[in-house]
Order: sequence, then structure tokens, then C-alpha cells
Amino acid sequence: MKTKQNIIILAVITVLILPSCGKTGVGDLVTFDYSRMRKGHDTLAVSELAVQPEFIALDSDTVDAFAYGSIIVTDNYIVRNAEAISMINKAPVRVFDRHTGRFICNVGHLGRGPGEYLNSYCTFVDEKGGKVWIMNAGDHIKTYDLLSGKYIGDVPLAHEVREEFGAASATFSVDPDAGTVTVAAIPYEEDSNPSIAWCQDMEGNIVWDIPKDGRERSRKQTNSLIRTTYNVEGLMDVYIHGGHDMPDTLYVLSDGVLSPVFTYDERSLKSGMSLSSTLLPGKVLSHLTEEQETIPNVRVSEPTAMVITDLKSGESVRYGLVMRNDFLGVDAGLGSLQYGYMIQQFSAEEFRDAGQQALDQGLLSGSAADQVRAILAALKDTDNDVIMLARLKD
Repeated sequence: MKTKQNIIILAVITVLILPSCGKTGVGDLVTFDYSRMRKGHDTLAVSELAVQPEFIALDSDTVDAFAYGSIIVTDNYIVRNAEAISMINKAPVRVFDRHTGRFICNVGHLGRGPGEYLNSYCTFVDEKGGKVWIMNAGDHIKTYDLLSGKYIGDVPLAHEVREEFGAASATFSVDPDAGTVTVAAIPYEEDSNPSIAWCQDMEGNIVWDIPKDGRERSRKQTNSLIRTTYNVEGLMDVYIHGGHDMPDTLYVLSDGVLSPVFTYDERSLKSGMSLSSTLLPGKVLSHLTEEQETIPNVRVSEPTAMVITDLKSGESVRYGLVMRNDFLGVDAGLGSLQYGYMIQQFSAEEFRDAGQQALDQGLLSGSAADQVRAILAALKDTDNDVIMLARLKD
């Protein structure tokens, strides 16, 4: 059996964009030139990337509050993705109503039994098909009903995404109309996974694949993790986060064809400098790091700047290291840019202070201000998190 879609993975840090078994879409190759970068503000304001936000107070019991995990956003649902189960994170994947914050269900159960899981390498929400897909093992993806959380069954993977030490790192998307799954994975072991990306049907039969030939692959146990932000509709951006971030090229993959979108002029980078990037609508957000000698003869890579590159004009603007949530007058902190939104989550206590401050300073208006007032009127310090969603600008 063989599976799935298109993506590229180069061994240290790579960003790619891939559509699910089909569509293409970004323009010509843009080359980042460090020497021609324009200086911007010391702080990157969220309002430069996103429009006026909306706020959702999640209900349910407080077991879920402050839990580790990323947030998945669809048109009608917010799904808290438990990426790993640990001593501090024992919550399953949870589904909430996007508009009211109402708790809908837990997805499946934690455990080692049939239909259970102990972590989630990658979770995908198929709102149209009414399913949640969880990859928590190297050879299959579990499927669950979106509204009840009941286990439906497994989809076998055409290739294993597990390396010789038992770790796994992969990302995927689902096309419910075509009945296909697209997978991108680190091609660790030749026998188990000879591809960097593939498209498969639900029985594990490969529609097309991109073999590992000509691409660097790893047989080592590493901390490299593949992540996808899903910021551009119809495209799947894939990048590798590892212990040593290295510059690489961002690609668009369509129907098994790989096309570069964003790369860098190596000669313009300083020695010891690295670049990691994330696709946003019409632009790329990059983080620059440079090697610094912290103590004699010891050099450590440290972040030095954020850079926004416009994919139409090719112009790059350098900012400082701080991203400011100017809608609320607080630092964006661990907020994330994914699913087409700037997403920031607050504990109830944090939001009580930040929300009131934003209202007092007149930072919010219209429906956003009304939402904050309504949330604050009923919010208790022991309540669940409040989520801010600000749609990314095109």
C-alpha cells in the first residue's frame, strides 16, 4: 500500500507549501537579499498582519483551561489539539463551537486500546466531511466523528512515518471530495518511507508521490518536527523545526510538481546566520538568527530579527524581536499564525486584565469591543481560556 500528496523536506529546516492533491497558486520565485532589506519598526504590530479580532470564551470544565496544545480553527469550530500527552497535559483533543465557545465533545479517549491515542503528531479537522483525523502512530491515521467524538476507524498509511528509534514526524491534509489524504514526512528509513510526500486514497493506495531521491534524509534520532500552518486556503505549508535552524527554500507543490516560491541569496547572509520562514497570505514571515559568542570559544545561535517579505513586490522589511498585540495592548507572546488567523489564548485571569485595559484605552471598537464587554461581564478567574482570533490580511 502506498499513499498521499506533495511536499518537500530537507533535513534541517525547510518550509514548503502544498495543495491537497491539486491546486497551485503562488507567483514567481522571490529571493530574500539581506543586504537590501529595509528597516521597519522595532516592534511588529499584529494589526500589520491581521484585521480587527473576534473573541471567544471557551466553556466546559476547567480541566481544559491552560492546557498545552495548539488551536485549530475552522468556519464553525475551534479544536484544541493535544499534541503530546504528558504529566502536565492529560487532555484529549476537544471540540468547541467557533461562535459561542460552547463545548461540543471530547474526540475519542486517551489510552492504548482500540480507537484510543496517547498523543497527536498531527490533527486535521475536516468540517465538510464532519470528521477529525488524528495521526498518533507511524502507520495509520485514526478518524472520529466531529460532533460526537466517536471513533470511526483507521486509514492505513502507504508508508510508515516512523524512524528507527520509534519517533515519528509528519503532517497531512484531507480532501473529502476526492477521498484522498496528502502526507509529508521526514523520510527516515528507506524500507519504511521512501518518499518525502505522497497522495493516497483511504485504502492506502498511492495516487502520486515524491520520492526521496536527491533530497537529504536522516537516519538519526533528532528533535526535528514537521509543522503545518494552513494559512493559505487550498495550500499546505510544511516546514521542519529542528535544533539547528538552517536557511532553505519554500516551495509550492501541486500534482506532484515542486516549484520554489521563496528562497534567499546565500551571499548576502552573514556567516553563522540562519533563516526560518512561515507562509502567510501574500507574504512570508521569517525569523533571522545569528551565531553569537556568549563565552570565549562558545557560539550560540540567537534570534536577531523578524522579517516580512511581500511575495508580489519582493520587498523585505526588518522588525525587532517583539510582536505586539496592539488590539489589546499586550505582547503577542506565544500567539501563533495558523489556519489563516493570528491566534492568542488567555487564561481567564489574564484576559480580565487585558480586556479591561483595551476597553479603557479605546483600542477596540464595534463588535470586538462588544464581545469583550460581554465576556468580562460573566468571566470568573476559574473559567476556561478566552481565544482571540484575528484573520490574516491578504
